[in-house]
Amino acid sequence: GGTVFKTSLLIPLAIPVASIVLLWKLFFHPQGLVNQITALFGMPGMNWIDGDTAFGVLVFTYVWKNLGYDVVLWVAGLAAIPDELYEAARVDGAGILARFLYVTLPGLSKTAVLVVSLSVFNSFKVFREAYLIAGEYPDESIYMLQHLFNHWFVTLDIQKMSAASVLLLLAVLLPVILKGLIPGRKEA
Repeated sequence: GGTVFKTSLLIPLAIPVASIVLLWKLFFHPQGLVNQITALFGMPGMNWIDGDTAFGVLVFTYVWKNLGYDVVLWVAGLAAIPDELYEAARVDGAGILARFLYVTLPGLSKTAVLVVSLSVFNSFKVFREAYLIAGEYPDESIYMLQHLFNHWFVTLDIQKMSAASVLLLLAVLLPVILKGLIPGRKEA
């Protein structure tokens, strides 16, 4: 049961990005499936990919593609918390909320750092979808940092690319350095 569920959550990761983009173009096209469904409720059709709704489509794509992996990581984090800790808390009189606050949350802290880090890194990969859906110059709602970098690369603006790469490196390293400076709890 659990293996089939986890596998179904991971299927979106196995689908190539180009296939996903083609599927989304079919769904969100002005004559696509989403507009056909909204028409059943008397709502007017709209162009989901060109305009303010394009950002929502990209967020939906990101969540759909990465949710399964995140869920598997959270489930693994929960499974790694020893049952003895819950039993000891129960014997000490801890209720459900206290067990959650003092056993589950601290037990998931490393998983949380991992999931947040991977989510931030994966968010940089959404550029592929935005580029394939909307092209080189998409609507401003989905014009991303990578579009800017791509434009600079095409025009060979080396100075701006160099400065941007240093700033991006600092933005990635800053949380890592701060995490290293914060003293953690010692393991027993």
